Amino acid sequence: PDAVSFHYKLDGSTGTTESEYLTFANLSPGEHILTIAAHDDNSGTGNNAQIVINVIPYFTETGLFRILLTGAFLLIVFALVKIRLGVQAGKTAEKLDTINKINEMKHQALSAMMNPHFVFNSLNSVQYLVNSNRNEDANNYIAMMAQLMRKNLDASARGFILVSEETERLKLYLELEKMRFSDRFRYEIIIDPGISPDKLEIPNMIIQPFVENSIWHGLSESGSEGLITIQFEMIHEESSEQILRIKITDNGIGYSRSIKKKTNDHISRGMSIIEERLKLLSKKLDIEKPIVIDDLGEKSDDASGTEIIIYLPEPLIRHVKDISAH
Repeated sequence: PDAVSFHYKLDGSTGTTESEYLTFANLSPGEHILTIAAHDDNSGTGNNAQIVINVIPYFTETGLFRILLTGAFLLIVFALVKIRLGVQAGKTAEKLDTINKINEMKHQALSAMMNPHFVFNSLNSVQYLVNSNRNEDANNYIAMMAQLMRKNLDASARGFILVSEETERLKLYLELEKMRFSDRFRYEIIIDPGISPDKLEIPNMIIQPFVENSIWHGLSESGSEGLITIQFEMIHEESSEQILRIKITDNGIGYSRSIKKKTNDHISRGMSIIEERLKLLSKKLDIEKPIVIDDLGEKSDDASGTEIIIYLPEPLIRHVKDISAH
């Protein structure tokens, strides 16, 4: 018999074969039309026959998979963006929370500086001077008190203040208290030569509550002449870092005894506010104890009084300057 061949066409491609089997590899998913016709030399070419070939795609080749893959990718991107924004929002919220706490404490510190007991007793002192016909002394007292209140109000909006401004404010406060206590104590303000008080800034409103504590709970209970010393000095750590150390020392009855005799919670609250504020300012600088209070009588039998030390590391001072410059 004559050999039979088959002519076929699939997706635009044609071919001829004598085999009874056709194999097509790598067909894309979907419907394909195979057209085939038999041919021999005697009968010629027969009629075309069409076969529909339906190639089922793998799941990974389906449109549904692509939609799910695209959705998963967008979901991951959304989650990553949300996490990043959440971290940034958390940092911003933490920063704002710290700033708000510091601002709140600044206002509390201002109130602490304007101790109502101090104001009330000052007004009584003015009345006593007037009743004693010491009008000039009364006028001086009123002028100094007004000057101190104005400086406190002017400084209340600032986070940091020059050492020169702070010492000027402290002198006014101490002079007023000296007049009220009939010169029963002296004071010294010592600034080391290596410090430029007109250039160095410190956190605002951190010294007066401790000085007030020395007068009210240290010197007022002592029978001898009181002495308050406020010293600013730079010390150097092994890391070559400079630290501003502020020492407030009195020769009163000592911290332990003064704690037992305390009746003015306002002063204690002011000291607590200052300590908490310094902790907030310095928490990123790893300062363990920014304020140290020692009872001198517990260290030596020949000494009495209280020594309060405030530590301000150089990074904090530089940080202060950067903020105040803005």
